[in-house]
Amino acid sequence: MIKRAAACTLGWLLCACAQGAEIFYLDRDPFTNEYVGPVGPLVLSGEIVPGDYARLVSKIAEDENRFLAQNKLILASDQGNAAEAIKIAKLVKSLYTQVVVGPLTGPCAGACFLIYAAASERGTDGANLIGIRRPGLAESEWLARSTAEAALLEEAMQAPAREFLVQNDVPVVLVDEVFKRAPTDVYWLTEDDEKNLGAKSAAFQKFLAKNCAWTDSLERAVYAGERPIDDLRELATCRIRVTQPQAHKALATAVKEAAAGATKEITAGAVKEAAAVAAQGSTQSK
Repeated sequence: MIKRAAACTLGWLLCACAQGAEIFYLDRDPFTNEYVGPVGPLVLSGEIVPGDYARLVSKIAEDENRFLAQNKLILASDQGNAAEAIKIAKLVKSLYTQVVVGPLTGPCAGACFLIYAAASERGTDGANLIGIRRPGLAESEWLARSTAEAALLEEAMQAPAREFLVQNDVPVVLVDEVFKRAPTDVYWLTEDDEKNLGAKSAAFQKFLAKNCAWTDSLERAVYAGERPIDDLRELATCRIRVTQPQAHKALATAVKEAAAGATKEITAGAVKEAAAVAAQGSTQSK
């Protein structure tokens, strides 16, 4: 009941917030464009701006069983706020969510790569779909601020973004590529780059090996037809069994924290607005 109340509060508080990325359930396969009905995965599309983390948490919490039944998120964003993307990345990682980038929905570049890189499992199908460049602010944030202020805010994001990528075992060569490029200069990952990054994070590989006796060679052997497909089904069943309880707990924590953060932000905004009104009234009375 507490989690549901927090989710409802979060949804109500967010209704007045500025719109950022689109968050919706897809009814088509991201690779084949085949209609799959209302059971498709969740999509995060467009510019990532402050507030999108809380909106994503709220969307997932609306029907967490629906989301966690497949636990997949399609990414389709080519710009955004790096700090907000890191918050989303931490959520995705805590839920053991698989992220996918497909030609139907579009590329994942810039801040979006922070989410892609942190995911327990990730994948794409096609060229020029995963792009890296110097992270920073969303384009809309640059337009809303002076150039000097935006530049300072963006510079402050560089060290945390680099540290985050290193913590998530992104190959050094790719980390260096991120920060030597201008925000407008995209480097598209090659097939070799994606292999070096890995379809699963190093931490998730260790987790599956410990709890489900998973090995990369086992999965390759199944796909090569050298071992029965049932071996992979057993692995999938084990994965669900060991990740779902932790994912539900992580989501409950995220809902409460996002609701508390949204309440604090809106309260602070209301106080600021009231102070401005009071100041204006005082000036007029003079």
